[in-house]
Amino acid sequence: MMHCAHLIAHGYIGIGSHKALIPPAVVPAMAPHIAVDTLLGLTINAKYSKTVKGPFNIQMVGKGNDSGYFVPHFCIPPPNVLLVAIIPFGGSKVMFSAAKVQMDVDGSATPVACACFPVVPISLNQACNDPCNYPSDIVVSPNSVVVGMTLADILGGVFSIAVDCGISALANWIGGAVGERLVRAVAAPICRRLSGEFVGELADRFGREAAESMSRDIVENMLERPVVQVAQELVGKTTETIIGNLAGDPGGSLAEGAGDSAAAAIEGPSDSASASGTTGSEGDGITGADGSNPRVHSAE
Repeated sequence: MMHCAHLIAHGYIGIGSHKALIPPAVVPAMAPHIAVDTLLGLTINAKYSKTVKGPFNIQMVGKGNDSGYFVPHFCIPPPNVLLVAIIPFGGSKVMFSAAKVQMDVDGSATPVACACFPVVPISLNQACNDPCNYPSDIVVSPNSVVVGMTLADILGGVFSIAVDCGISALANWIGGAVGERLVRAVAAPICRRLSGEFVGELADRFGREAAESMSRDIVENMLERPVVQVAQELVGKTTETIIGNLAGDPGGSLAEGAGDSAAAAIEGPSDSASASGTTGSEGDGITGADGSNPRVHSAE
């Protein structure tokens, strides 16, 4: 089955869950949040080809793309004072790709990211959520360029989602424990000095005890987010390496000979290539930055 290849301009919107502290409440609780952005985001964690382009010369996205950080979030209902910690560490990951259809991403042969559903230009991204990540971001991904996904590709994407859910749940647990200890040991005195005016304003409205509790929760969540991110990155990278070694696919680079065979398994509306490794046309609308071969190839 053919799946729409992802472009950096593809946008997503999702409704996920995050901790919220909505005055006059003094204890954080889960609340729905809307997240919206493009797959490119601010390019901080984006993985896209500088040379391989689709329709309208828009670059194509590679496996492992994440639109974080600084993903816009909107709490339902507003306002959530914890958004100052949620937005900077937000993310949305592409979890599906065609392993046999690879392109140049910063010199490395990288599978082309694509929609998880065949034919229709709709996909799901793994979104940053509490208490763990889960696929709640809906990606709108129209494209005249499609790629063929195998059953292994689909199962690999589902497995990656499950692993990421587990890693993020563990990271959140670690982050919560570490964040709480940091608040008690280090941040409490700093918090009292830097947020004195803020706490004073809250105290006028909600009382001193409630104001101090709210301030403590804000700081704890701000400290927890970086810890969660670091833990998630470390465990995630380790897991990816182990899985890659078990699968016998430690990765490669275009410089090692992966790059000049042409464009199998990637096609435009009138092409007929497949994902099995046969040679096909390069697809309607795909060009290199200089009009040359974009170094898309079928990995064997």
